[in-house]
Amino acid sequence: MSADILLLVVFSGFLHAGWNFLAKTIPGGTAFVWLIAVVMSIVLLPFSVVYVVMYGFDCSLVNVSVLLFTALLHLVYFVLLQKGYEVADLSVVYPLSRGTGPVFATLGAVLFLQEEVSSLGVLGLSLVVLGVLLIAGLGQSTSDASRRKTGVYYGLGIGILIATYTVWDGYAVRDLAIPPLLLEYTAHPFRVLTLTPLVRKRGPEIRAIWKKHWWKVLLISLVSPLAFILVLYAMRQAPVHLVAPAREISIVFGVIFGGKLLTEENFWPRLVGALLILGGIVILAV
Repeated sequence: MSADILLLVVFSGFLHAGWNFLAKTIPGGTAFVWLIAVVMSIVLLPFSVVYVVMYGFDCSLVNVSVLLFTALLHLVYFVLLQKGYEVADLSVVYPLSRGTGPVFATLGAVLFLQEEVSSLGVLGLSLVVLGVLLIAGLGQSTSDASRRKTGVYYGLGIGILIATYTVWDGYAVRDLAIPPLLLEYTAHPFRVLTLTPLVRKRGPEIRAIWKKHWWKVLLISLVSPLAFILVLYAMRQAPVHLVAPAREISIVFGVIFGGKLLTEENFWPRLVGALLILGGIVILAV
């Protein structure tokens, strides 16, 4: 992976951790996910229309099916992520989900995309696993063990989803040449249509979220797709099994945001775990 692509992925990781921190501070669950999808659909619509007008898009059955399946994966991801943030700490759910993601994604890239991992890469993956165990609470005390345990479950489940959509999206943009912008955009109106029946009676709650957190919603709506599109672009320039773990430098940012800005406990062990993961990421990127 070239230095400019690596820096692009690191910047994407910072943006990703930033919008997850903002999402942690906004209540609402499904209502919030629906509201974000509405705003993202509006924000990205003109860019998507301009792209299609300028470059066109082949609406074949294969391409449409890929876009819809990507949208379904991201729907489950957003709903599960927000639920995890409601019941557990950011500095547990976020690093675990992002830390296990590259492990599963690397295995998926090897099994389904025929990519190869060197022996040095295996060492990097081992450091990632060790860091994940430390963040999960190995040998630590906590005032709320059940909350941490719940966070571990959500983190692992979200990690599997991240690995799945990372490999799938990598296949879509690299092998099928589907534009990253359209791959990102399709997921938002899909979430709006899918979740509308579930939130149609929650209008007052949605309006309250918007009134109190409108600037956060707008910022997330801009930063989240930008972070994802940058990663998709990187996947076009470098192997998925390198991009996927390198983007997880966001784990370090996420632990810092959770420990210092949200005053969550066990900051230092979780930071050490995040740094171990970062070490593994560096090895994998090299």
